[in-house]
Amino acid sequence: MPATMAGIMRAILACVPAAPSSTGDGSLSAAFSSTCPGGGGEDRISRLPDALLADIVSRLPVKEAARTAAISPRWRRLRPSTPLVLDDTDIFDDFAEADDDDDDGDTFGLIDWRALTNTLSRILSGHPGPFRCVHLTTACNYASARGGSALVRWLHLFAAKSIQELVLINFPNWPFKNTLPAEVLRVASLRRLYLGLWDKFPDTNDLPSGAHVFPHLAELGFCKTDIKTKDLDRLLQCSPVLEKLALILCYDTPRNVRVRSRSLRCVLFWMSLADALAVVVAPCLERLILWNDCPGAWLGKDFRTRVKIGYAPELKVLGYLEPSFHVLEIGNTVIEFGTRPSPTTTIPSLKILALRVRFGVRKEAKVLPTFLRCFPNVETLHVMSAEADEPTGKLNFKFWHDVGPIECLQSHTKKVVFKNFRGNRSEVVFLRFVVERAQLLQKMVVVLADGDPASEERVAAKLKTLACSTKRASRDSKFSILVRSSGGSDWSFRAASNLSKSDPFDS
Repeated sequence: MPATMAGIMRAILACVPAAPSSTGDGSLSAAFSSTCPGGGGEDRISRLPDALLADIVSRLPVKEAARTAAISPRWRRLRPSTPLVLDDTDIFDDFAEADDDDDDGDTFGLIDWRALTNTLSRILSGHPGPFRCVHLTTACNYASARGGSALVRWLHLFAAKSIQELVLINFPNWPFKNTLPAEVLRVASLRRLYLGLWDKFPDTNDLPSGAHVFPHLAELGFCKTDIKTKDLDRLLQCSPVLEKLALILCYDTPRNVRVRSRSLRCVLFWMSLADALAVVVAPCLERLILWNDCPGAWLGKDFRTRVKIGYAPELKVLGYLEPSFHVLEIGNTVIEFGTRPSPTTTIPSLKILALRVRFGVRKEAKVLPTFLRCFPNVETLHVMSAEADEPTGKLNFKFWHDVGPIECLQSHTKKVVFKNFRGNRSEVVFLRFVVERAQLLQKMVVVLADGDPASEERVAAKLKTLACSTKRASRDSKFSILVRSSGGSDWSFRAASNLSKSDPFDS
């Protein structure tokens, strides 16, 4: 969990969508060099149809897009009809050398915030629309301060000019603690909305009953933004086609997250804290992604988040579940060591399960078989080993040998990925247990904790006895145990939230 504002901002920017102009070399010179090698020759790019030229312009940073007007009258006519793509970081440097020697608070550090805000206002008001994408990650704080008149005007423009994607990050969020203007609830054209570092989300009590405030919204993200449980409930009701909901670094509010949505496919609870995360009614929910990076001392010894799964018949992906941090509840039953599987305590739709376990804490490792029995049809199992601050005893192989039948291992699991392997005996005996129980296992991947490629050969030799064991349950001729270093490919929010990836935990 990042502790400084700079760390929080880096974490947020790693999660919010990248602006189209920031993906790749979005420059005018790059566009022309692709059609005019060596900088000379025929300008073949201008021969393209208007639709393709407009698409090129929409992918350029805003200053580069403005320069296209100098190419020819055709380009000059084209730009106003091209949907606007604006990322305020593209023009931020133009205001980075202003003199801050004034007393009216209009400059912080070396940035002339007033000039930056006025320039953004001219760009937004001067474009006829529609707006394809606007990312404001540097100017929101000044624009929302002193009554927030600039940001309110911008939100009216966004609504009038049919904006599709909006990212509003209130950075730096001091010395002001700013409330997000209620006008954001009137931007009905939005398809993607991410909000970050807002002290308070507007009250939804005044919204008309049954109104679809965001009829087109498919993706919604809150990044360290305070929103009450009732307001989040109301937003879900008002967004009839919402597919993805992300709560990022939200550890103050909402204290209880309730998922009631007929359209949601993916919920991401990322580095966030809550008393309860309850999937109440979510008939289309396919993925419930959980990631906690908070140190135990930061949370308090007894803090737990209750993860309750109610009606979610299409749930296929779940994790990382952590016995140290999560209390799992299925239906109305809290899953504890020894809970017997039954139709009311199992989720048969689940295919990919990820668990994060401190094998050095006996109480946590003991609940692993119980968790596995709750998901009888798991085909891919991810297990991440976490270090224990205060080890309380490790399980030996006798415990695993005495574990009764586990249906997913006996009948369905084909792939197991074990991450952060340190070579501890408790980790090895767990892998041995899996190899001797998983009858359809085709592949086991062991990712080293230290990331040292030199260790791969040593660990592979250590685990070779498992692959060649006569007690191996899988008779698949292609069975293999692959050992690799982490290679720096850490799991990320963008990988976890990518619905086109069949396995979001595969990095």
